[in-house]
Amino acid sequence: MSKIKMQRWGVLGTGMIARKFADNLMHSHPGCLANVGSRNLSKAGAFAEEFGMPSSGGYMDVLKDRSVESVYIALPNGMHHEWAIKALNSGKNVLCEKPIASNKREAEEMYAVANNTGKVLVEAFMYRTDPAIINLLDLVHSGEIGDVRLIRSNFSFARDIDQDDARYDPMQAGGSLMDVGCYCVNFCRAIVGMNPNEVSAFAHIHSSGVDDYAAGLLRFGDETLATFTCGMTVKNDWSTFIAGTKGQIRIENPWFSEGKFTVSHPQGIRKLEFKSPMEPYSREAEAFSSIVEGDTLPWITAMDTIGNMRTLDALRKHANVQFPE
Repeated sequence: MSKIKMQRWGVLGTGMIARKFADNLMHSHPGCLANVGSRNLSKAGAFAEEFGMPSSGGYMDVLKDRSVESVYIALPNGMHHEWAIKALNSGKNVLCEKPIASNKREAEEMYAVANNTGKVLVEAFMYRTDPAIINLLDLVHSGEIGDVRLIRSNFSFARDIDQDDARYDPMQAGGSLMDVGCYCVNFCRAIVGMNPNEVSAFAHIHSSGVDDYAAGLLRFGDETLATFTCGMTVKNDWSTFIAGTKGQIRIENPWFSEGKFTVSHPQGIRKLEFKSPMEPYSREAEAFSSIVEGDTLPWITAMDTIGNMRTLDALRKHANVQFPE
């Protein structure tokens, strides 16, 4: 990684995830914070001062900045499509927060622009760059636990609701399925290595109109079933459990992993550890820089992202969740 050319980053958004990215990026060798954009110029200025950025302004100010090579989009879901396309057409590589768009159609349009401009577009599922997740998936795909039959995955949180929080806005493609359920869907699909052929979901609808917690079922072929739970107003464990014909794997927190998971066979239990020396968003920034330099392939491919969006569209339709189509 030390030979990777330093990327000069622009950040669109000043919320919680943008702050985590900026903080981690300060400790990433191939990452330099150059500019930040917000609808609120005072917030952009304060963000730039806090993280040592030389420039700040509105979103277009970031895209017009010739020193910015790559843009990290940490805006509400409903704004990803518009600003990713504008960034790509401005000659910037784009790392776009998950879920990449409001629906599958938008995701396809974004990748079409990336192909036409020759720029890199990657969906920011940072957990997929974790060495523990990479090794877990390698073990599953190598047949360590036999054929996968059952998966259980969970991701939910409970925090005070801000009335301006876009996660509670149906027209911004908010809701728990999109905010954290997308992780569970992505992980289940990565474990099995294919898209589900059948889905179902049940959701509780918040007074704002979005799903604030939900449960889903995915069928992969004729043999594999996956269940998941997600929520924004309920506390739950964050574990994922994978049961195969020869054994099972359990990881307590794949989303912000401590680098550990357990493999169980009839003959015994192994506790494996693959510690990462880097913070998750630093690791993601380095992985992205490696893609830009042509050294590696994306950890989340266009096909993977579009498959995830197609699944999320189907889950929301089954659960009668309102979303932009």
